[in-house]
Formats: sequence, structure tokens, C-alpha cells
Amino acid sequence: MRKNIFVALDFSNFDKALDVANSVKDHAAGIKITNELFSIIGKDGLKKLSSFGLDIFLDLKLLDVPNTVKKTVASIESLKTVKYLTLHTSGGYDMLKSANEAAKELELLGVTILTSQSASKEQVLTLANLAIKSGIKGVISSAQEYESVRSLSKDLKIFCPGIRDVKGNKHDQKRTKSYSEFCDMSKDDSKVYCVIGRPIYESGDAGQNIKKIIQSAN
Repeated sequence: MRKNIFVALDFSNFDKALDVANSVKDHAAGIKITNELFSIIGKDGLKKLSSFGLDIFLDLKLLDVPNTVKKTVASIESLKTVKYLTLHTSGGYDMLKSANEAAKELELLGVTILTSQSASKEQVLTLANLAIKSGIKGVISSAQEYESVRSLSKDLKIFCPGIRDVKGNKHDQKRTKSYSEFCDMSKDDSKVYCVIGRPIYESGDAGQNIKKIIQSAN
């Protein structure tokens, strides 16, 4: 099975982030870093995390006037350590298009509706279509909408948060699927990934936890 999990480092302790990244490096496709961690570690921290050989997904969820977002994208591009950067599709076509003009090797991902919120399939597809029209590389949507979003484009990268065990703690997530369900529906798709955080590092050993999650799909 190909590596399809990005581990969300959703905390502000850099030592913990390094420990988790080291524990999952042989099993994950990449790591996701939010504002909480990035505001503490900055570019030097990103460089250190890049040493684990994992793709870095910087989840800043940019939303501002087009020129400001474009300049921010250019700044992140210049770091040379980030592969994926998120921005809100709700910022509109002009913002997305302007941001895409600044992205060279950096791949932009448009957030549709957060998995902690309720949403209709139509809402998600409307925003995904906006992302496609603007030319950005991918979108963020729950696994519940994966098949519908994929029907819009075979080239779009899709990242699915909200992956939770059927009988486990869903935390603040509303639109969820299990890892096994996610893998079953996307088994022939090389351009889809899931994002998992707390189920991997909240309790126990992160390395053992991610292996158990992967094994659940076998």
C-alpha cells in the first residue's frame, strides 16, 4: 500500500513535533503544520522538520485581499521547504488566481468546508469547482465528499481530514470516515491523501499508532 497519510502536528511544542515526526517518518507521506506550530518554529523549524524526508504541508488557511495572499504565497515559496500550502476557497476566484500566479514549485490546496462543520455536498462541490477554475493543484474536503470531488477532475489532488475510527473518539469532527473506508474508496487513486492527527499522537506511541491505523485497512 502506498503511503497516503499526512500526520497533523497540531500543537505548539516543537520537541513533541520532532518526536512525532521521527516516530512516523517510515509510515507517513508527510506532516501537516498549522499556524499554532509555525508561529513558534518559523522557517528554521521547517528546515529542521524537512530533514525527516517527509513532504511538508503548511496549513495556514490564507484568506485576505488578493495581493496580500499573493505576496504571502511568494514568501512561503522562497523558503524552499514547503510542498503544500492551504488557502480558503471562500476567498473567491480573484484571490485564488492571484495566489496561483505566485506559486511555482509550491502546490496550493483550497479548503472547502472544514470537517468540524456540517456541509452539503453542493457547498463543497461549488468551492471545489472554484479551485479547479483558478488552476490551483488541489482541495481539502472530507472523505464523505471524496468521490463527488474526484468526479470533477481526475488531476486534482484531494486531501481528506476527519479520519476517525468508527467506534473511537470523533473529537470536534462532524464529517468523518474511518481509515479503512477511506482506503477502500480511494484504492486506485494516487492523488488522494488523508490527514490524521490526534488518533496518532494523543495517547501511546505515535509510531505504533500509525502502524495500527494502516493495518486496519488490510
